[in-house]
Amino acid sequence: MNPLNEKIEALGKGLGAAQVGFADLSSLENGLNLGYPGAVSVVVRLSKGILAQIEDAPTATYFSHYRIVNRLIDEITLRVALALEEGGAMTLAVPASQSLPSVKGENPYRGLFAHKTAAVLAGMGWIGKSALFIHRDYGPAVRLGTVLTDAPLDTVAVLAESECGSCQACVKACPSMSIEGKLWKPGMERSYLLDAHSCSEHMKEAYQHIGRGSVCGLCMVSCPHFRKNL
Repeated sequence: MNPLNEKIEALGKGLGAAQVGFADLSSLENGLNLGYPGAVSVVVRLSKGILAQIEDAPTATYFSHYRIVNRLIDEITLRVALALEEGGAMTLAVPASQSLPSVKGENPYRGLFAHKTAAVLAGMGWIGKSALFIHRDYGPAVRLGTVLTDAPLDTVAVLAESECGSCQACVKACPSMSIEGKLWKPGMERSYLLDAHSCSEHMKEAYQHIGRGSVCGLCMVSCPHFRKNL
């Protein structure tokens, strides 16, 4: 392995990442890579014990856990970015959870860069029918971080295929009926898989009492790729 890859992987795992991958972004079109040819993709596992408490609604514990994990990811990606910059590279650590301000006609649920894109290209999994990233070992019970970079890393660009098959578990579990139930293919827009507006509005109405920005998690815990790891 490239010594720089080894250094960054060891750094990420030492800070709490379950896996660190390296993605070639050069094939992305329309400036989606923000001018960076590569990315470091960071995977952090969510707690099985906390997720196991979710039955028909998210819990206050999950709400807190979700935010804590996002903060951890931001720390890991910042440390990775600074380490790469010490070697002369340019980097951009993408926030773990951030929606950009939108103008009329734009997608109001978009971030600076789709973490799932880097994670898939790095060969760590695929996109489920729920539009969640499905990790090959941990299923959807993960959160992702990304560092865009021009550092001389060894990277890959994997054309993954969905392994969801005919499963409809997340479709049936979704309380807002926002999941279309379609099989993901590389390059597919999220809107073909998920009605993000319907999902967001339901979470605001149903779970506001748990906390501002509360997330649901029902599609995640219903997934067989999560259940097999309990």
